[in-house]
Amino acid sequence: MKRIEILNFKSPNRAPLKVEGFLFGEDSEGPSVAIVGAMSGDHINQLYVASRLVEHLRHKEEEGKIIGKILVIPAVNTYALNMGQPFWPLDKTDMNMMFPGYAEGETTQRIAAKLFEALKGYDFGIILEGRRDQGMCLPYVKLIKSGYEDIDSAKDLGMRFIHYRSYSPIETVMLQYNWQLWETKALSIVFGKNGSIDHASSSEVQGALIRFMAKQKILNVPVFDGFQSNIIEPEKITILKASRAGIFDSSVSCGTTVEKGDILGGITDALSGEKLEKIVAPIGGVLTCQYSHPLIFQNSIAFRIASVE
Repeated sequence: MKRIEILNFKSPNRAPLKVEGFLFGEDSEGPSVAIVGAMSGDHINQLYVASRLVEHLRHKEEEGKIIGKILVIPAVNTYALNMGQPFWPLDKTDMNMMFPGYAEGETTQRIAAKLFEALKGYDFGIILEGRRDQGMCLPYVKLIKSGYEDIDSAKDLGMRFIHYRSYSPIETVMLQYNWQLWETKALSIVFGKNGSIDHASSSEVQGALIRFMAKQKILNVPVFDGFQSNIIEPEKITILKASRAGIFDSSVSCGTTVEKGDILGGITDALSGEKLEKIVAPIGGVLTCQYSHPLIFQNSIAFRIASVE
């Protein structure tokens, strides 16, 4: 294992900003993969999985099991992680909206430029992401249609769902899209509840990463096949929104198979306790996401259901 410095920016009022990576199989001529962890200060699950993966790979390297090249960058936005803020603390910008970066630009643009330079040339790229809302979902692969995506390699993760969709204009400044344009087979894994560690989903994602590297001949270890991934496009996802604000009480959990008419949860008045809404499944399918905070606002997304209809 080689611990490398991706960037080191001086700060006028605190310790320098350092972003470090862990490189395995540096001289290998086999396939290569780069894995990027927390880009937001509340992506604790992503940091946790990346750091656990580094320790796992360190042991596998000692056993001679690494046959490809692997780069793991556990955290990018370390200032935000230290301060418990989701975005870059100085100007509240989202680090994952700055790619491919600009070496002479604002601080986050310069960080993105340095990071992107280190990530170019890898065969595969995996970004560990959290959600951008108060949702909690089954771990899933997010793959955007850029013309350079590779759905077959995404299936090698063995995860239950691949959310496969066209990109929106705002995503042209995100890492996955730009990485794909530079001919890296890039994808994202979205999982966990922001700001905390979910051991079940973290273990599932770490297992998927190891499975992927084994199937791509980067890591020489035996693995289970995992799930036969279901390709879910946006039109197959039904979104249920709260019609009222109040205390949100879910009676189901992510991964539950529901039928049309099933009661999924309810909303009560936060002061009087009056029952305001009963949320009922309008369609059968698998509950993939749900609101994860006890207080819900009107029109917030309460549940997402993936279906085959």
